[in-house]
Amino acid sequence: MVSIKVPVTSIADPVADWQITHVGETPNSNSPTGWVRSSFYIGLAEWAKASNENKYFDYLRRIGQQNHWKLGPRTYSADDQAIAQAYVAAFDHFADPVMIKPMTKQFDYILAHKPRGSLEFSGTCRRWCWSDALFMAPASWFALARIKSDSRYRDFADSEFWTTVAALFDENQHLFYRDSRYTNQGVFWSRGNGWAFAGLINIINNLSGSDAKYKRLLRQMADRIIRLQRADGFWSTSLLTKDSGIQESSGTAFFIYGLAAGIKMGILDQTKFGGHALRGWKALVSATHDGRLGWVQQIGDRPNFVRESDTQLFGSGGFLLAASAISALRD
Repeated sequence: MVSIKVPVTSIADPVADWQITHVGETPNSNSPTGWVRSSFYIGLAEWAKASNENKYFDYLRRIGQQNHWKLGPRTYSADDQAIAQAYVAAFDHFADPVMIKPMTKQFDYILAHKPRGSLEFSGTCRRWCWSDALFMAPASWFALARIKSDSRYRDFADSEFWTTVAALFDENQHLFYRDSRYTNQGVFWSRGNGWAFAGLINIINNLSGSDAKYKRLLRQMADRIIRLQRADGFWSTSLLTKDSGIQESSGTAFFIYGLAAGIKMGILDQTKFGGHALRGWKALVSATHDGRLGWVQQIGDRPNFVRESDTQLFGSGGFLLAASAISALRD
């Protein structure tokens, strides 16, 4: 197994600090409640828990206060519900009910006016009709069910989640198509699958029992994902291209998080999966320079070109998720 020779904290803290300093400087990151920033906040929250660093919790509280703890403006959009996960992390730490009050109000409205329609992809889809949505929204719903001890939130999220799986998960490849435009085309996007894989961990973390289906799906994906890892430790932007494709750090980060957290939770076997997680971590660390993470494919919906100089908030968020889980692994 590959060893962790450099303490995770000495790598992850600079990434967190650099990204906090540069929030808003990357393309399409201006929305204070949008998914781009929220993906970073979610990763930062997990790193705050793993490192027991109060300054990151304090930062998340300031962000929530600036936003008045509101979600994004689109009531049904999974992307605009992602920030609720950061608010939940703040609530779990500070125990202030104000932090989840707007979230609760919005989710109650959705329960009273449930979205209808197919999962055919459109830019205004009100259901979870793209694989990224499985990271953005479900964990927020399961978290509120946990906090409120109210199964209505869990039941809604469970139904919507498995409807999306039925539409987008390829039972032969054990991978997700990004959305209905790609089904049966043989294109499996690294970050699109990374979103779903990491989302499974965040769902399971908020469930107490009744999670067997989610664990089974995690194992199915993990078995496939490790077979697609490149020789250099990364995963390619297009998963089936493997070594002939372009290395990419955001999808790689989410895969490391899912593998390492799955081991930590006792769902995945360390002997089988641990070496892949640690080799991926070594590759991911090589993409950082003074806290700046490179090789991050920019916002998109399919495999695309990526340069070493490319960075983004969601890449840093994925990195911190990976750090939070890899720090618990032992050689």
